[in-house]
Amino acid sequence: MTLGLDTDVIVSWAMSGAEHHEAARTLLRREVRQAGHTLACTPQVLFEFIHVVTDPRRFERPMSMAKALDTARDFWDAPETIRVLPGPLVMHRTLELLGELKLGRKRILDTALAATFHQAGVTRLATLNGADYKVFRFLEIVDPREPSPSRAAETRAAAATDEEE
Repeated sequence: MTLGLDTDVIVSWAMSGAEHHEAARTLLRREVRQAGHTLACTPQVLFEFIHVVTDPRRFERPMSMAKALDTARDFWDAPETIRVLPGPLVMHRTLELLGELKLGRKRILDTALAATFHQAGVTRLATLNGADYKVFRFLEIVDPREPSPSRAAETRAAAATDEEE
């Protein structure tokens, strides 16, 4: 199974000062090491990653450009990463989604990412901005802050047991 990645998850994974650093690291570790899944990434996500992690307005200690480039290259070249490139139909699909869903200019990049993953057959997306992607019914949103499905089931079962006692 493949999990597509939004920029915010990779930023949180890489930046120890990021608010959701541990949640992102836990999610990726669980997906790759424990479940044996692959991670899908697009060039646009890694370009945005470089832009964000080197920005001193976003981080007290931003990454150097050299470190950001190395991190992006390592992520792209990792054996667990599936490289997803926009195909020739992504432009049309993006425009179609923008029109059908009546999305504005601030939604263009998210829509292009959703269209790129959709065309590649990636149906799961890890993001910290699930509300931005819920309109794309072909994507299952995976929020790193949420417990894993098996963990969530364990939590519900424990709560039910507590109520019965």
